[in-house]
Formats: sequence, C-alpha cells, structure tokens
Amino acid sequence: MLVMINEIYQAFAEMSDKVAFACGPGCATCCTRSVTLTTAEGRIIGDHLRSTGRVLPEIPLDPLPLRPSLTTNGLAGSYLVGQEPPEESDSPWLFEPCFFLHEGLCSIYEARPFACRGFTSTVNCTTSGTAEVPEWLLTMTIVTNQILEHLDHGGWWGNLADILAFLDAGQGELARFTARDRLLANLPAPGLLVVVQEVAMIENYLARLGKIAGLDLRGLSFR
Repeated sequence: MLVMINEIYQAFAEMSDKVAFACGPGCATCCTRSVTLTTAEGRIIGDHLRSTGRVLPEIPLDPLPLRPSLTTNGLAGSYLVGQEPPEESDSPWLFEPCFFLHEGLCSIYEARPFACRGFTSTVNCTTSGTAEVPEWLLTMTIVTNQILEHLDHGGWWGNLADILAFLDAGQGELARFTARDRLLANLPAPGLLVVVQEVAMIENYLARLGKIAGLDLRGLSFR
C-alpha cells in the first residue's frame, strides 16, 4: 500500500505541475498543526524518520481532538445522499506552526502527507490572507483524499499529532490510548465528490488514480 500511496503522490504532483503556484521554500503560512491524514500515511512518516536516523519530536497533547467530526469519505457520504454534515461543536483546527517546521522549512518534506501536498495557492497567502486554486484542482485534491482513505480501509484518520502518537510505541501506552480515542475509522469511498461537468476535465487523472489503486472509478457515483 505504501508504494501505491507514493505513486498517488507522484500522479498528483505531475497533474498539478501545469499550475503556476506562488508556493516556494520558506513559504510556511499553511504549515500549521491542522493537518489530517490516514494511518498509512503516518507510517510513511515514521519510516522516513527511521531511515534518516531520527525519532519523532515531542508530540503535544491537545485538550480537544483537532479534526473534523467526519472523515473525507464520511463527508462525501453525507453530500451524496443530499444530507448536510453535522455542525462542528468546537473548532477542529489549530493554526500554531507544525512541529516538523524548522526555520520555515519542512523537516519531513519528502514524506509529508497529502494534506500538505494538496494545500497550494496561486496567490501569496501571507499577503492575500487566503489560498486560491482552480476549481478542477480542488476537486482533484478532494478525490485524492477519498482514495487515500479508501485504500487504508480498516485503518484510522485524524490529526497529524494523534496519528503519530497512536503509531509510535515510544510515546507510551497512555499517550497511544488517548490518541486512539481521538481518531475516526477510515471508510470506503461511497462515491466521488465530482460534479458531472468536471469529470471531463480530470478524467485522465481519475483513470490514472484508478489504475494505481486497482479501482474502477467510473463505477463510483458522482454528485
């Protein structure tokens, strides 16, 4: 599965390479603690740290789970049946700098999760206050998150700190138990959050993604 995930990362990078992004080294506005991922992606980070002779930094324990109340596929399931997702009772986001950020650069850049790879902008976020991307690229990002979750069905999804604490035995049983209680179970993709008008725009990417994942994405419903 880890090989497939890296192939998906590469496919997304190649498809999005045609966009002129404003992002570059030292641009770290989006490098916050608000990063979600699957346990499979968390293992890639752990493998990367071990292969480079490093260990996890001290992982902060937050008083509230820093994640939305639904996974990406949970959210897709709601939308595809015409239901509004539940409102968040507390903010699931924390905008303090990521604990992997060192002097404005990502210290695990080669192994960063898709949430980081997919968060891009065609304008400078620091000056504009918001990120901007083409609609088709946003759709590609959502679909990619759906497939990554689908591939790790049986695993877990949550905030970066909680996923890594759950996977790392060195954090201690209490930390792992606390982290596990904050995670959500990954779900299979109920369909794809792609409007019919956008299918033609990203059909090559869908075909490549399906080939990598061993799925017939044409068999999934669109919204």
